Formats: sequence, C-alpha cells, structure tokens
Amino acid sequence: MHKFTPLIKALESAPLADNELCRVFHGRGHSVEQLSHLNIDFYPPCLFVISYEEIPASELQQLSQLLWEWSQTHAADAVTALVFQQRAGQQTENTLLYGELPNPHSVKEGDCQFLVDLMSRQNTGIFPDMRRGREFVQAHSKHAKVLNLFSYTCGFSIAAMHGGADSVINMDMNKGVLRTGKQNHQLNGVDRGVSFLPHDILKSFGKLKKAAPFDVIIVDPPSFQKGSFILTKDYQKVLRRLPELLNDNTILLLCANSPELSEAAFIALIAEHTQGAIEFVERLAPTDGFIEVDSDRSLKALIYKTAQV
Repeated sequence: MHKFTPLIKALESAPLADNELCRVFHGRGHSVEQLSHLNIDFYPPCLFVISYEEIPASELQQLSQLLWEWSQTHAADAVTALVFQQRAGQQTENTLLYGELPNPHSVKEGDCQFLVDLMSRQNTGIFPDMRRGREFVQAHSKHAKVLNLFSYTCGFSIAAMHGGADSVINMDMNKGVLRTGKQNHQLNGVDRGVSFLPHDILKSFGKLKKAAPFDVIIVDPPSFQKGSFILTKDYQKVLRRLPELLNDNTILLLCANSPELSEAAFIALIAEHTQGAIEFVERLAPTDGFIEVDSDRSLKALIYKTAQV
C-alpha cells in the first residue's frame, strides 16, 4: 500500500459536496501511525493540509500533487485551492500550492458562517473540532443570556444567536480576534444584543459578576497563551469564580484541549475548584472526522449544570 493511500480513502469518504467546513483526515488521532503528523481540513473551496513535522520537499511535492490530482478529477467543483501549513517547531509557514483563495474567505457550518484566513497565521479563525460544541450551544440558547469566555472569533456566540439567544457577552483579551468576531456577527446578521469585551478574564470577574447570572456559560481557553494563560495553572482560577455567575438552571460547556490532561483529571479539577456548585452531565461526542485512538489525549468538551440542592 502506498504511504498516502489512507489520505485518498479519506477524501473519497469526505462530504466535500456539502461545501461545509470539515476534517477530511485526522492523522493526529493516531489511527494511521505513519501519518500521525498530518491533518487535512476542508475550508471550502480549499483543502488545508497541516504537517506537525518537517516534510522533505520531494515528499511534499508528491503529497500535494496526489491530493490536487485526485480533487481535480473527482471534486473539481468543490475544491479549487490547496494550502499547506508547516507547523513544526516554533515556526508556522502557510503556502498556497494550487489555485486561488476567495478574499474575503468565509466557510459554512450548518446555519453559521465564519470568516477564515488560511495564509497569515497558525489558527485559521475557527476550530473544526469544536463543531459538536457549537451545535450544543445553538440547541440550548433559546431566550438565553450567554457568556462566552476566551471567545476567540466568537464562533460559540454565532451559534448561540442562531439558536435564539437574547444576549451574548464575548470576552477575550485579544482585540484582533474580537474584531473578526464582530465581522462574523455582521456576516450572519446576528449582531444585536451581542457585546465584545477585550479584557483579561482572570482580572475581570467583577464586570462579569455585575452582568450575572447567565443561562449558558462557555469556557474554552487556549492550552497555552504566552504571557496570559496556561491551562494547567490558570484554569482553576476561572473555575473558582464560576459559582458567582450561575442561576438555578445554568448550563455550562467546559472545554480543555490538552493531551496531558485526561478526562478524569479534568473532571477532578472542576470538582475541586467549583465547590459543589455544578454537576457533571456528559462529555460531548467527538465531531465527525475526529477519530481518536486515545480519547484522553483528544479535545474534552464537558457539559455541566447548576447542582440541584
């Protein structure tokens, strides 16, 4: 079997014709060990290939040519560009190998649309693995007052507003991602009742307490953000303050995307620092395409609710 045959098989079964954001091949889940450094996402109309190891130029040429030739033979209407992201070590380099990208570039996920940038930074503007989380929020936001912490470009807020939320507060200390978040709301026509607070969450609980209580709370921090947040050290500081923000029926989505933090350890951390104020409901199933050999190393999206006394 050719080394890259699993990639072609993944393309053959991927829902490219749906023209929605999706993972095509999840090498980081270690289901194909020799390709565990590769992921492929579909940001219509572009295949986005990520390598977490350096690939020799000859191998990259072979890989990209194979993917491009397959897509032009079998999915030419859906795929009109191919971008490669080299994410080995400290440097991230994005290269457009084939075709052209839309400008501006937005992608669909169900009812929602998100602006993305596949060329200028490591993160594209939306995380495909969190689709299940966004769908959960959309399904539980009718007439809700929603708090979206570490909001990034406000994907959860878009989902909440599509789900009929009355209001959403988005908080992230990065003004640039909040600017994109505002544009995402305008793109979706759901910008009324939404606020964007460019604050350090760890220093802003006074503001949040004044706005509390909330019906839905989302906590989806980065695993590491230089100078501002280290998941293993700072998550508990957020958890300790959550009880101040609850009503009798608050639903919480608490997320961690750190391979070093197991599900059991995450649940124990939450229990230790929320003083019995919330109770575990379930862990969301992985988004389609994110097959993991070891679920403890994958994204953990846990649902909690206010504890019933």
